[in-house]
Amino acid sequence: MPATSVVVLSGKGGTAKTLWQMTMAGEASRAGLATLLIDIDPERNLSNRFNVPQHSTGLGSVFEQAGVTAGEGNAEQGAKRIVDEIVATPWAGVELLPAGASLTGVSQVAIADTWLLRDIITAAELPDRYDLILFDTGGRTGSLVTLAMYAADVAYAPIAPTTDAVRKATEAKARIDRIQRAHPLRWAGVVLSGFDGRVGIEEAIRDKVYAEFGDDVRAEVPRRASVNEAFQLGDRLGDRTDVAASALARIFLGFLRRDLMQHPDLPEGVPATGVIR
Repeated sequence: MPATSVVVLSGKGGTAKTLWQMTMAGEASRAGLATLLIDIDPERNLSNRFNVPQHSTGLGSVFEQAGVTAGEGNAEQGAKRIVDEIVATPWAGVELLPAGASLTGVSQVAIADTWLLRDIITAAELPDRYDLILFDTGGRTGSLVTLAMYAADVAYAPIAPTTDAVRKATEAKARIDRIQRAHPLRWAGVVLSGFDGRVGIEEAIRDKVYAEFGDDVRAEVPRRASVNEAFQLGDRLGDRTDVAASALARIFLGFLRRDLMQHPDLPEGVPATGVIR
């Protein structure tokens, strides 16, 4: 069965895009799912988490091979390069296509062929190699985010406890609505992370999220040190020994399996419908 391709969308800065994609990859690893992480963010946050050198090659080189900096778009040429740019991670079954140093320059190019990245991935037969492909995007609008959206099957938006994050998620949903005229990108909803119910302003923002998104709120991860520690250290959350970390890991895996992959085999204790807390 071809891989499920997932793109995370939101504005730049503090909305936990990389945290969600990376944590879900860790739990996919623990569940035995072959996973490819693709860093399509010129700031290379995901690549940095896996200690990829700043001057390494990666997705930027794939696009250069495809000819985008010369105003071309040869998917077959890009496909010849992409497999060589994929690197292993410390997590079993999880591989990474890093952003690469040249992705910053590529991000300045207007790429007319919105299907180029999908065509490169298809030509390289990556959907047959993995169960899951996760795109970590930057926050700015532009060609790279559009390419990731056209390459993905499903999208979601994370929301941190700021009013700006709510606005960014609303804008992300509007972008998906627009792209659906040309590409059936499925909207999986929003996820909340880092909210503390003891803080009045954060509870007010949470209420605003529910008022705006309603049933589109699919999962909540409260503010817990174990989540941030695992992310900062590059650990799989579910490998941590404390009971809270195990429960939180099931939230990430439950959202992944239920809402993104639409998999009938759900982790124990995860409801078939409704918000995962």
